[in-house]
Amino acid sequence: MRLSFEAKLAIILILSAIVFYVINYFLFHDLNFIERYLLAQLGFLPISVLLVTLILNKLIVRREKMERLEKLNIVVGTFFAELGKDLLRYLSKYDENVEKIAHELIDIENFTDEDFQRIKEKLVTRRYSINIERINLYELRKFLLENKEFAINLLDNPALIEHEAFTDLLWNVLHLTDELRRVINFEHLSPEDYVDIRNDIETLYRLLVYEWVNYVHYLKDRHPHIFVYEAKTNPLVPHAYYVKKRKTK
Repeated sequence: MRLSFEAKLAIILILSAIVFYVINYFLFHDLNFIERYLLAQLGFLPISVLLVTLILNKLIVRREKMERLEKLNIVVGTFFAELGKDLLRYLSKYDENVEKIAHELIDIENFTDEDFQRIKEKLVTRRYSINIERINLYELRKFLLENKEFAINLLDNPALIEHEAFTDLLWNVLHLTDELRRVINFEHLSPEDYVDIRNDIETLYRLLVYEWVNYVHYLKDRHPHIFVYEAKTNPLVPHAYYVKKRKTK
């Protein structure tokens, strides 16, 4: 039976320890010292295990988690830079209540962690209403089809395994893309197709809003310079509304 690498390593280490103890005995002929030293080492062993398993291991796990989170948010940032913010900016123009969101996010660059948490809780329960009759669905379809391969490539990234919400967002981008692709003429949508497309767009819009706010929240302490840029280019605040509200302060 072949031994595993761990078993071979354990045998080598134990034999090495025995060899050193034997050498020590033949050099100094002090068996009492070896016994006392071995007993002292065995007494320290539980403390050593405690330090390694509970403290050092916890620090290592925490560091690995932070590194995974950093890699994940690089992917999220790439999505919003290449696709997400443009899509969010486009859909928000047809949100019948976008000014309510704009009012809540107008000072996002000054938000505290409590402010972000409060807003995210409101976004989860908020009802979204997109007027798809005003949307140029041909234009939206063209945009999504042009970015379909980009979204698919992001899904292949192993960092997304631990971010179900963002993965759900990407799946909804692809689902809406296929939903629009199969329609030949948007002027003659059946009532069922109309409702399905509207619901799909509103679901995607809801996920986009939440994930963008969540991403900006992450940037606040980790990457302040990127946070400032994202806050200043807030896709949920129409420029005219932004300027108007700033002037009234």
